[in-house]
Amino acid sequence: MDHLAVANWMFMCVNTGEEDDQPDPPKPVPRPGDADEDGEERGEGSTEEGAAEAVSPGALARFFG
Repeated sequence: MDHLAVANWMFMCVNTGEEDDQPDPPKPVPRPGDADEDGEERGEGSTEEGAAEAVSPGALARFFG
């Protein structure tokens, strides 16, 4: 996902006029367990809005058969 976002950003930069402002580079997609912008680690027990619950390995195995 990050590589696609960077490729799209590069395409926009190359095809932007010389007088126009360059677009801002994309931010990487947050990964589970990575530190957020404040340096606090996110993961299990995160109470942030939109945070997904952890899925058990057994549930994943049943889903993927």
